[in-house]
Amino acid sequence: MAADALNFALFFICLFLSGFFSGSEVALIAITRAKVRTLFAEGTKSAMALAQLKENTDHLLITILIGNNVVNVSAAAIATAIAIDYFGDAGVGIATGIVVILMLVIGEIGPKTYASKRVDTFALFVARPILFLEQILFPILWIYDRIRRVSMTDEDLLLQHGVTEEEIKEWIDVGEESGVIEENERVMLHSVFRFGDTIAREVMTPRPDVVMIEDSTSLDEALDIFHETGFSRLPVYHRDVENIIGILNVKDVFRAIHSGVPDVLIPDMIHDVYFVPESKKIDDLLKELQFKQSHLAIILDEYGVFSGVVSIEDILEELVGDILDEFDIEEDEIQDMGNGVYIIDAQAWVEDINNTLPVPLPLQPDNYETVGGLVFTHLGRIPHIGESITLPEINGRLTVTQMRGRQILKIKLTLEPVPEN
Repeated sequence: MAADALNFALFFICLFLSGFFSGSEVALIAITRAKVRTLFAEGTKSAMALAQLKENTDHLLITILIGNNVVNVSAAAIATAIAIDYFGDAGVGIATGIVVILMLVIGEIGPKTYASKRVDTFALFVARPILFLEQILFPILWIYDRIRRVSMTDEDLLLQHGVTEEEIKEWIDVGEESGVIEENERVMLHSVFRFGDTIAREVMTPRPDVVMIEDSTSLDEALDIFHETGFSRLPVYHRDVENIIGILNVKDVFRAIHSGVPDVLIPDMIHDVYFVPESKKIDDLLKELQFKQSHLAIILDEYGVFSGVVSIEDILEELVGDILDEFDIEEDEIQDMGNGVYIIDAQAWVEDINNTLPVPLPLQPDNYETVGGLVFTHLGRIPHIGESITLPEINGRLTVTQMRGRQILKIKLTLEPVPEN
C-alpha cells in the first residue's frame, strides 16, 4: 500500500510539473522584451530572473522542453506500472487512456489557457525555478551552442536580430485596430519610419515655384515681395538665377529700413547659403540645418544645377502633415468634380495621386514622377492651355487647364465610362 501511495503521489507530482512547464512555455515566450524591461525596472528578483531568461530564448525553450518531456514520460511510466498492478496486461490500455485525458486537461489545456490570460503574473511566478533548471542543464546547453555555432548560416544570423521594422509597423496597425492607438498617432508613427528613407528631392519646392530676389533689388521692393508671398526667407541671386549667393531674412530688411542707415544693400545683409544634393536624406539634412542654424537649403541636381529649395518646415511636414499659417491656402492635390472628372495639381506625384484615383495613372519613374511630367513626356514639348493627351490604358484623357509661363499648374483628368460588353 505504501508503494502504491508513493506511485500515486509521484504520478500527480509529474502531472503538476507537466502543467507547470506547459504554462511556463506560453508565458515566457509570449511576454515581450518591452514588458520585461518595464518589470526589470521594478528591481525584483523574479523580474531579474525573467530578464536573464529572455536574453537567450533558445536556452529557455530547450530547458522547458527537456523538463516537460521528462515529467511526461515519467508520468506515463508510473501510470502504466500502477495500472498493470491493478488490471494486469489490460492495464497498459487503461493507463494510456487515463494519462492522455489527464495530460491534455491538467498538463496542457488548463495551464496554457491560464498562462495566456495572465502572462505577466505567470512569467514572474515561474521565472526563478526555470532559471534554476537552466543553470542545472548548462552542460547540455553548452554542447547545443557549440553545435549550433558550427552549423549556423548567414540567414540564421539575420534571424537572430530581435524586432524588425515591418513587425513594429504591424504592431502599430494592430494597436489602432484594438483602439490603443488613435488613427492620427498611427499615421505619425508610420511617417517616422518613412522619414529616414525620404530624400530632399521628394519634399523640396521645385525651382519653377521658388520665389527669388536679385541682389540689386531695393529694400522697399524686397519688402513688397516678402509681403506678397508671406515668406520670411528668400534666396538671393546675382544676375542669373543659377548664381545664388545667399539667403535674405525679412527681419534684416525691416531692421535696415527702420534703422535709417543709408546705402544699405541686400548683399550686405544676406546669410550664407547651404547647398545639398537632391539625394540627401532629410533626417540628415534636418540635423545639419539645426547645426548651422539655418532654415533653408538650396537643392542641386546631379549636374550641380539649382533644382529647388527645402525649408525646415518642409521637412517637419513629413512627420506631422501640412503646417498652414495665415498666408497658406489649403488646397487638395486632387479634387473630385464628379462624373469621372478630376482636377489635379500638376506638381503632385503620380504615385500619391494613384492612391486616390479609381484607376492608376501610368508611372515611369525613370522618365517622370509628377502628373505634369507625365504630360510633358507624352507630348515631348511644352504644351499650351487646352491641349490634351489620351491614356488608352485607363480609358482617360489629361487636359492642361492652367499654366504659368512654361510651367503646368493644373490638369483635368477625364475618365470615360467603360462600355458594357
